[in-house]
Amino acid sequence: MKTNFAQPLTACIATAGLVVASSLLTATQAQAFSLSVAPEYGTTNGIGTGATATLDFNVVQSGADLLLNLGITNTTGTQATAGGATNSSLVGVAFDVLTGVTASVKSTAGSNFTAFWNNVDISGLHNGFDYGISIPRKEFEGGNANEGLYKNQSTLVSFLLTGSSLSAAQAENAFLTGFQNGTLKAGVRFQQVAGSNVGTSDKVMAGVSADAEPVPEPTTIAGMVMGLGSLVAARRKQAKKALA
Repeated sequence: MKTNFAQPLTACIATAGLVVASSLLTATQAQAFSLSVAPEYGTTNGIGTGATATLDFNVVQSGADLLLNLGITNTTGTQATAGGATNSSLVGVAFDVLTGVTASVKSTAGSNFTAFWNNVDISGLHNGFDYGISIPRKEFEGGNANEGLYKNQSTLVSFLLTGSSLSAAQAENAFLTGFQNGTLKAGVRFQQVAGSNVGTSDKVMAGVSADAEPVPEPTTIAGMVMGLGSLVAARRKQAKKALA
């Protein structure tokens, strides 16, 4: 009795095709990653006041250019810290971009973060950040903090990135790699820190969160497709032998 391998083989090929399509689709879509703003990455206040935040980076295609959507969340007081802060006003974020890339504000709709800065220094923390975004003030570091983000408050600012030939996924992977190896940096300015036994203001660096993952490289996707092609070819060969 001869076994009919046609249906299992067809199902295998169909399933393989779905896997390839799914993998390729995922590869073309950039995956956001987060930076954690915490004393362990650097602070101007000894052990740190305990003021913390999260910065979410999401790069998407915008015609021939790229759009960086930067989500900013004040997480002060949401977990225990050595400094003991229970609340703060997050008033500004400074950050670097990829080499050769220029950033400009695309949208601040619904956000109090409308002041855009070039070549930002955060004294005592780091000098020469490429760009900064803050609430309205005469100086990035100082001024009225009442319009800042307080505990659990968030905002979103979009930046147009020009000068890059990378896709959104490639650019996002390059951003993540840069923050991981230290070639790119980001820092945050806090004021009106409450509940801390260290001080009432702080300047804190950002670092890569433990759950951040890079976007798959095009070579990785190509390897997946080639490997899948070999699997299908092998299954066809086995089926022909069984039918012979």
